[in-house]
Amino acid sequence: MDKQVGPTQCQFSKAPPRHFLYPALLLLLSEEPRHGYRLVDALLRLGFGPFDRPSVYRALADLEGDGLLRSWSASPTAGSTRHVYGVTEAGAEALAAWMTVVEEERTSLDAVLKRYEVVLEQVADAAESE
Repeated sequence: MDKQVGPTQCQFSKAPPRHFLYPALLLLLSEEPRHGYRLVDALLRLGFGPFDRPSVYRALADLEGDGLLRSWSASPTAGSTRHVYGVTEAGAEALAAWMTVVEEERTSLDAVLKRYEVVLEQVADAAESE
């Protein structure tokens, strides 16, 4: 018996690139040191996500463990002491390497979009010929 492919078989939806959380955090923290809680909203404004707080804090711990971030305690304005995170020199180098990968991916996606534009032009030309 043949299995039919229904609308739920081959779904395509917008999703963040795998492992984008690490370079995104390095990018945001390269702009300015921040508290961990401020990073969730900043990540969402980049257009990728959703990212929940636990995953952001796990990623911050991973990056700090790898020596790509450093943290320090900031004086509380209200409530408890908060940790501020900033990028180390090794973190800046890792970010540059990740951005090279992002650039290569963008180049590949641009090539796909150009080919798609050609297909659209062919369809439009065929429709005009009819």
